[in-house]
Amino acid sequence: MNIVVSIVGKPNVGKSTLFNLLINKGISVVSDVEGTTRDVLIKSSQYFDYKIIFIDTGGIINSKDEIDLQVRQKVQDVLTNSDIVLFVVDNINGIDYMDIELADIIRKSGMKERTILVLNKSEANNTKEDEFRDLGFKNSIQISCKTKMNVKELVFMIKELFEKLGFVESKYRFYEEEGRKVGFVGRPNVGKSSIINSLLSLINQDERVIVSSIAGTTRDSIDIPFEYNGKKFVIIDTPGVRRKTHVSSKLEAYSITRALGTIKYADILGLVIDISEGLTRQDKRIVYQLYKHEKPCFIVANKFDLVIEDYKQKLGKKFNNQFIENLKYELADQIKRELYLIPFAPVIFVSAKTKYQIDSVIYTLLSIDEQLNMDLSKHDLKELLDSVLLSLPLINVDDKKVRMKVRDVKFYKEEIPTLKVYSNVDKVPDNIKSYLKNTLSRILNIPNVPLKLLFTKRKPTSKTHNTHAND
Repeated sequence: MNIVVSIVGKPNVGKSTLFNLLINKGISVVSDVEGTTRDVLIKSSQYFDYKIIFIDTGGIINSKDEIDLQVRQKVQDVLTNSDIVLFVVDNINGIDYMDIELADIIRKSGMKERTILVLNKSEANNTKEDEFRDLGFKNSIQISCKTKMNVKELVFMIKELFEKLGFVESKYRFYEEEGRKVGFVGRPNVGKSSIINSLLSLINQDERVIVSSIAGTTRDSIDIPFEYNGKKFVIIDTPGVRRKTHVSSKLEAYSITRALGTIKYADILGLVIDISEGLTRQDKRIVYQLYKHEKPCFIVANKFDLVIEDYKQKLGKKFNNQFIENLKYELADQIKRELYLIPFAPVIFVSAKTKYQIDSVIYTLLSIDEQLNMDLSKHDLKELLDSVLLSLPLINVDDKKVRMKVRDVKFYKEEIPTLKVYSNVDKVPDNIKSYLKNTLSRILNIPNVPLKLLFTKRKPTSKTHNTHAND
């Protein structure tokens, strides 16, 4: 049985810190800045015989700001889909009108009996628990996220209250984090979250990531599982990556660290660029990180509708579908030349606003996933590499001209396809290595994923394939 537990409260009461403690991971961004968590974060953890699905919600602020109104709507939706609600309050500063308003929202949602009032920051001597009694929640506990006081006891309370009241109908009940992890990265305000929402609406999922024209809306990395044609993926939406000179706060610096961490964590990366503005130096800095970590990736040229509209006005009757296709070909070629570090990355042109060719994101993911799953050991890799080497000149090794010869080639199914080449050389010039990668990728029909080549002068010991390349 899965238990769905939501964590609600006003900003800066410790919701995200509690969330991190309960799932034993530093997932949610923690800060003393109001409204740090704006999106719904979901993670699961095993306790007793239960899998508990924890949902960290945004802090409700008494504001009519577009983003804060979306946060309020999402909190109300999560409340009605939870078995247990953890209403977190600040036991040092005491009650205020926002606590009272949130308590009223909980009561109106019919979740009062399923709510545990969590009095955080109770490690101090001057706590204000008496002030919170008038809220009327009979289930309460004093905890300290700072010292971890009574956090385990809180989990026992969750279990006991659930066993007493049972479960509600919840869309989060069978939340699973399975499948290939897909991260979307890019500069702030290029439309990452909008693309994800358009993508999810295309496959009938909820729009769970807040979208706004205000740069920097997404501050956490958000994991969103989805399934398409039997293939499972987990989408990761990340904060926009700014130049260091534009980082204005510790919170934003932390969010950038999280985005760069996502590049390491994800299996496939979608680099979102604003094609109406063209490539920037910051786009290229992100590309360097993708190259450095050898990540399968694709380039999403968003806001293509703006480019189309611009040419439509300039060309008038000369503007047609053939012109659009030629334009995409020319722009893709230009992007490829500028982002030469990731020559394998396909370029797709979309508009999150108009939904133009959003489905191409899915088809690109399916294609890259298929290429990553290919078993290259079915090929005669030695013979294949021998034929490619015939077209190469002698290479410089220790100031000597040497013709490269291959004793054997083994395939290892790692994060990316890996070929270990047993040869008469173990140091191959970068230009030769790049040529071999590009040529072999094309012949092996894996043009859209990076290929790793490892060279060694050691003699092969066996014909074993599909193992790890650390021998």
